Amino acid sequence: MTTSAGVTIRRLAESQNGLVTGEQAVSAGLSRCVIRRRVRLGEWKCLGSDTYLIYGSPSAMVYLRAAVLALPAVVSHQSAAQLHRLGCEPFRGAVATVPSRRTYRLEGVQVHQSTDLHRRYVTHIAGFPVTNPVRTMFDLASVTEFDELRSIAQKALAARRVTYEGLAEILEELGRRGRPGTARFRELLEDVAPGLVVPESALEERMIALLSASDLPMPTLQMPLPWRSPTKGRVDFAYEDARLIIECDGRRWHTTMEAFESDRRRDNLAQLHGWKVLRFTWSDLTDQPFRVVHQISEALRHAA
Repeated sequence: MTTSAGVTIRRLAESQNGLVTGEQAVSAGLSRCVIRRRVRLGEWKCLGSDTYLIYGSPSAMVYLRAAVLALPAVVSHQSAAQLHRLGCEPFRGAVATVPSRRTYRLEGVQVHQSTDLHRRYVTHIAGFPVTNPVRTMFDLASVTEFDELRSIAQKALAARRVTYEGLAEILEELGRRGRPGTARFRELLEDVAPGLVVPESALEERMIALLSASDLPMPTLQMPLPWRSPTKGRVDFAYEDARLIIECDGRRWHTTMEAFESDRRRDNLAQLHGWKVLRFTWSDLTDQPFRVVHQISEALRHAA
């Protein structure tokens, strides 16, 4: 290998997770004979489809890069969910989708086929073409158990990574009888339809983080109140000395009239027993945290 060719190939590999394709190596000045010899000597590792790892160790990111270099592939499914940080379970594999019905084989990569992988479903992260969050959610329905899929969807909706309308739109576009994941995705939309409740744990974590970062004392979590039944007699947070209740409402869209009226009845009952109630939505906690802290601080000051 000439010095010039070696430098060019090394630079290419540095930008491609240690990988080069045979075509890139030949364009840099290397012969096919030299490429085969380096593979035979173990200096380069062939991952398939004329793609070679010339330094470093194989990993999920390396295999994904190989798929993007060697195939007309887009990072998808669990791998896309991880790149988007959608909150899926730990996954060490590499998954990509090719926009055709042709079968591709590449070491370390699970390759799906899709003839409807439109450009509008693809974005880019860290130099990788990746299915966008909505398409990723649809693809996950074919490979993920329902409970995990619902958890991912709830987190993505709460963080505004996807919208219910976007999920409904892709189901209408791509869902069809017999397509893997369609029935599960339709069930998901029925489960997280407007009126979505953000998981209680996520609300509590957000409020705890907000209070911890402030100068306010930490309230009691899930405190039972004597005038409420044992099964439904707890409030999210309470400052007992100040007789102050803080409730977090995870419904981000249209709450039902029944739930609205139930909340009002509980608030009235608390006030009849001498407690004040502050109620905050998920939007309050995420969009206006300083106002939340100020209002709690003012309520505690008045109580004192």
